[in-house]
Amino acid sequence: MVNSAHILKAMRIALLWLGLTGAGFAGEVTVAVASNFLTAVQKIADGFEAQTDHTVRIVNGSTGTLYAQITKGAPYDVFLSADQERVLLLAQAGKLLDGAHKPYALGALVLYARNAGILGTDIKSSLARADIRHFAMADPALAPYGRATAEVLARLELVEVGDEKAVLGANIGQTFGFVKTGNAQIGFVALSQAMEVGGVWLDIPASYYAPIVQEAGLLARAHDNAAALAFYGHLSSDAVREILLMSGYGAPQ
Repeated sequence: MVNSAHILKAMRIALLWLGLTGAGFAGEVTVAVASNFLTAVQKIADGFEAQTDHTVRIVNGSTGTLYAQITKGAPYDVFLSADQERVLLLAQAGKLLDGAHKPYALGALVLYARNAGILGTDIKSSLARADIRHFAMADPALAPYGRATAEVLARLELVEVGDEKAVLGANIGQTFGFVKTGNAQIGFVALSQAMEVGGVWLDIPASYYAPIVQEAGLLARAHDNAAALAFYGHLSSDAVREILLMSGYGAPQ
């Protein structure tokens, strides 16, 4: 049996995306985005604004913090999480418009340093070096990239080294900042960050941590917001896919 509600939802999103882009329908969408994706979403927003008369307002932070704000009623329209878990929890709680959510990017983790010569030949030797006093990682309780780092440390039997040397960032943006400013000599960061700034890094096998599937959610408060519905649709466009691949992310099928 055909679900008429799903058909109506699809028609509504398609019509708004294709047709409501004129000046008379210009609006604003507020996007809550995980810190690792900030640069990429700024590029996406620029392209979206160039194609439409809509304006994109970006709020960034750790996935855990943004999720907590949303559960307390923060006025966001679209949530770009660094994981799937928080968006699915919002769907279960009825916080999403018609339960709308989808993967929008696939993240990758690397061990990064500003300068060559600091890293060893592999992850284990790099962290165990006596001259490496600290390494940065995102807080596993707040950030999916931190959780992935904890899985890597467990896989390599380096949990004790982590307890001794790890400096925790509230999100992956702060974590990268620790290395960039020299407060930590090396750090586990998103590949996208390393590619943007330059430096040196060691790729981490994808088998060492659970896939970092980043999920987008369309929040219930966006039910009459043409800009929000259009932006959510735009996330699946070829233009966004190209930005993802150029920014160090995988593109979901």
